[in-house]
Amino acid sequence: MTTLYLFAAAAGVPLLVWFLLSGGDEAGEGDGIGGVMLRLLPLSTLAIASATFGICGLLLGLIDTGPTMTFVAAAAIGVLAAVLNSSAFAYLRRSESSAAVNEGQLAGAVGRVVVPVSAGHRGRVAISAGGQQVYLSACALPYADDGEELEVGAPVLVVEVRDGIASVTRLDPELT
Repeated sequence: MTTLYLFAAAAGVPLLVWFLLSGGDEAGEGDGIGGVMLRLLPLSTLAIASATFGICGLLLGLIDTGPTMTFVAAAAIGVLAAVLNSSAFAYLRRSESSAAVNEGQLAGAVGRVVVPVSAGHRGRVAISAGGQQVYLSACALPYADDGEELEVGAPVLVVEVRDGIASVTRLDPELT
């Protein structure tokens, strides 16, 4: 049985490390029986089940719990790890945010300066849009101010956003 646990750990642990470093499970996107099976039971779930089964089997074998008890406990823990992994990632896929903010939605937004903006130098502004904080490079409109720098924390109005750069003007503090 030790050979089985070693094999499971040797197969599962490198796959887990690969999934951690690569950022995902790209298997199961194709058609056919293999693609369907991997969509139902992704490779990352199989890897975590194999790794936990093997490691638990080896550890329980070291403390001499008996072959039947070791196998049953290792299998149960492997299945539990697979179910938890699958459930956690299913929840994350369901709750994925798809709120994308485009440049047109930012025009007219009120923000605040986070890096000073002046007529000759770009700065940075923070805008709350679509339920998220958006940071944009910003330039002051040439006709809006008398060349005075927009200091950190100053309220600004975004007039337009073009190519990711916001054109901003000072906003009267009474309007915020």
